[in-house]
Amino acid sequence: MKTFLPVALITLGCFLATPINSFAQMNDGARFGIKLGVNGANLYDDIRAEDKKARIGYTAGVFGQFPLGKGRFSLRPELLFSAKGAAFDFQNGTRPEVKLSYVELPISLQWQLFGFLNLHGGMYASLLADANGKLTDANGNPVSFNFDKSDYSNVDYGWHLGGGLDIGNIGLHLRVSRGLKEVAEENSLQDYLGNLKNATWALTASWAF
Repeated sequence: MKTFLPVALITLGCFLATPINSFAQMNDGARFGIKLGVNGANLYDDIRAEDKKARIGYTAGVFGQFPLGKGRFSLRPELLFSAKGAAFDFQNGTRPEVKLSYVELPISLQWQLFGFLNLHGGMYASLLADANGKLTDANGNPVSFNFDKSDYSNVDYGWHLGGGLDIGNIGLHLRVSRGLKEVAEENSLQDYLGNLKNATWALTASWAF
């Protein structure tokens, strides 16, 4: 599942490259493309969590960019696969490790500066694709149970801000995002994770058709 979704998204983008490019030419500056990059993910907002360690993963998917009139603003929807999660310590010595993967739909308002520099921000909504985790003691030994997908919330949503360079068909962007939804369902897992939410930065390269 983790491998199939990003590969499928990129394959779909490549498959549609020719007709999408023709469509963009007929729609006054609309652009479509694919993007791939690295995520640095963490969890925030729980006072019991200490010594948080980010999870490094990947993000991949497709995007569209639609100019708003003749100015410097455009609307940029994306469809991405993103890996998130983190590991951290509690004061009692236990160490949860959380691994989450989402199918994500960010929608951004983008402002183009100087022809090649952009700033963008907006909201995102995500559907949980896969999840697991474990709980260990201070010595690294498993404690009580492991986590599976049913222990986590099926949806996530939040905001994001970023900027980047667009030179010709090539783009390089840096984005930070913050979730507004707790990652744990209201069950025994929430007793350990409390109100932890996703926090992510992503560095991506894109290619527009």
